[in-house]
Amino acid sequence: MGGKIVSRRLVAEDIGKLVNLFSREDEEKQAATTAKKFGMPYINLVGFPIEPDDLQIIPEELAKKYRVVSYQKLNNQIRIATENPENPGLMQFLKQMATTTNQDFIPTVCSPTSLEYALKNYEFIAPPPPTLDKLVVSQDVLTTAQGQLTTLSGIAAKIRSVTTSQLLEMIFGGAINIGASDVHIEPAEKEVRLRYRIDGVLQDIVGLPTEVYRQAANRIKYLSQMHLDNQKSAQDGRFDIRVGDKPIDVRVSAIPGAWGEVFVMRLLDQSATQLTLEDLGFSEHIIAAVAEATSKPHGVILNTGPTGSGKTTTLYAILEKLNSSQVKIITIEDPIEYRMPGVDQTQVKADSGYTFASALKSVLRQDPDIIMIGEIRDQETGEIAMQAAMTGHLVISTLHTNSAPSSLPRLLDMGVPAFLLSGSINLIMAQRLVRKLCTNCHGTKIDPKTNAACLVCSGIGYKGRTTIGEFIKITPAIEQLIKTGGSVSDYEAAARKDGYISMYEDGLNKVKAGITSLDEVKRVSG
Repeated sequence: MGGKIVSRRLVAEDIGKLVNLFSREDEEKQAATTAKKFGMPYINLVGFPIEPDDLQIIPEELAKKYRVVSYQKLNNQIRIATENPENPGLMQFLKQMATTTNQDFIPTVCSPTSLEYALKNYEFIAPPPPTLDKLVVSQDVLTTAQGQLTTLSGIAAKIRSVTTSQLLEMIFGGAINIGASDVHIEPAEKEVRLRYRIDGVLQDIVGLPTEVYRQAANRIKYLSQMHLDNQKSAQDGRFDIRVGDKPIDVRVSAIPGAWGEVFVMRLLDQSATQLTLEDLGFSEHIIAAVAEATSKPHGVILNTGPTGSGKTTTLYAILEKLNSSQVKIITIEDPIEYRMPGVDQTQVKADSGYTFASALKSVLRQDPDIIMIGEIRDQETGEIAMQAAMTGHLVISTLHTNSAPSSLPRLLDMGVPAFLLSGSINLIMAQRLVRKLCTNCHGTKIDPKTNAACLVCSGIGYKGRTTIGEFIKITPAIEQLIKTGGSVSDYEAAARKDGYISMYEDGLNKVKAGITSLDEVKRVSG
């Protein structure tokens, strides 16, 4: 009797498989009929070998929203499959994706089961890398437009003349060619303003039509892995640009504005990690002080100043000099700005509880010799940093204060104990970036040879930036102030007795040397 039961089960299973098979055959026949009706190709994706890179051309959330998958890329063509060619909004979405990716999308028809099979593939794909795509600014583009991408007016004219598909390439090509650090795209009521930040100051470039802006915005969001269909909340992302063999990291911030999303894109030249303190323009007495502080096996070196004053680049320059196979260097950053070979870098994620303080505790278990902390923001991070220095580590970090003397009261206000500050700090420095006078027009904005607007600086009068700075050490007099308390002016007065030169005085020396102007020094140093 048991054998009869088994055979009945087998018969039932076989019948079930046959029913499913015939059902699938009917489903595929129906899909083929639908394809013929709309004059489109038919595809059965069950078992079709879809490459992960091809599937991810359409982000998962959009693939599920529009019931569509990209399953094959051939040169500049993307083959996509849908179960319903009459899906409202699908064709408009595909047009948007075409302008976003600069590819042609070829629609085909598949069955619902076939589509679900393809969508399941998203589950088996590892999370995308930090940079999903690269925008390649070809050397040919820059060479062809070399004469036009050297001035603000030339860049504006070139941007007005290119097609939409070439727009971003030309915007970034112009920015890189003229040395901009940031690109701002700001929609207004009638047009969209494009601005570059050059040597720390924003410069108007050109107004863009709204329709062109929308296509460029989608392309930026796609490259930087933002949600394409989210325009109502802030998003952050990043992607790479390559100019020939030169890598540029682009940090993207998008926020909703009254007339559309506002984009700010910071351009980070990865070769900046090879700069030295001399390259950055530090005066000899500051370079000597840093050399003395880094020659010690342990202690804290703090670099202070507001956002955009070049603090992190200076820390990387210090690390570059200290980096060798004999030492272990770990950085804790938010975010990681430059990649440094031979250095272990970790990025904090505050929303996951991985803060500077918790990261620092973990890093100390990694047996480092040198630790870079992107910023000391709170008491806990400050205390752990000082304790790490006292237990044999060299720690370098940044702090948001206006001057070197004001850093100690700031740390005390945070709640860092006075005895930790006295026993751990090697050096506190502060810095600002000032624009350098154009070497051609010397700030007059007029080319002396042609008596026309200077082409070297685009008639701005400045070209490039250099650093002005100051530093203090922990002398016995300053130690006493840490213990008893004192104002910023008290710390400055104590430092004066040890030869303290203020940032403003350092700037005046560069004015006398013809490097920058008095107005510029006053502008950045107050």
